[in-house]
Amino acid sequence: MATLFVDLETTSVREPWLPGGRQIWQLAVIRREDDGRETAYNRFVRPDELDLSVATERALEISRFHRHPSLNGSEQDVSRGREVAELMVDLTSDEPLWVGAAPWMDATDVLHLMHLNGLVADDAADVPWDFRLVCVISQLLGRTNLPPTADVGEMSAAVGVDQSSYAIHDALADAYFVRDVFDALNRPS
Repeated sequence: MATLFVDLETTSVREPWLPGGRQIWQLAVIRREDDGRETAYNRFVRPDELDLSVATERALEISRFHRHPSLNGSEQDVSRGREVAELMVDLTSDEPLWVGAAPWMDATDVLHLMHLNGLVADDAADVPWDFRLVCVISQLLGRTNLPPTADVGEMSAAVGVDQSSYAIHDALADAYFVRDVFDALNRPS
């Protein structure tokens, strides 16, 4: 089974289907095939497709929206929202395992984007990925026996992953962090 390491940056934390709900502005995926080959995808949704009037300043600050390529004179990796949704349809067509730091939130947002673009039925009962979402943060809590309020950097250090070496709150860097934590947790003893 293929594995997807996924992370998003969004415009708020409000549920996407609510008025003023969060919108994906960066999506990153590392797809690992059964044979170990990996391909990384990094996409930014065009700013003119985002309703920034309902974004929260705090969410944009934490996710560092100011680094969006379009705001810095580049269109590299910038796509329409529909293209981002279509990419996820393609990447999930074989029902891969989904791994993330907040996979339930990211999967909800991706499914919502697919729905908005008419790529899944209104009454979709099934998701196009394996229904067992893997949360590396929950796995770290179980492995390290640290309290649920422990710092993620402290938890990841306990399994040999230095969080400070990643550009946290950049979806692609976060996807690599998730991958590395997952691998550290699943190394044979």
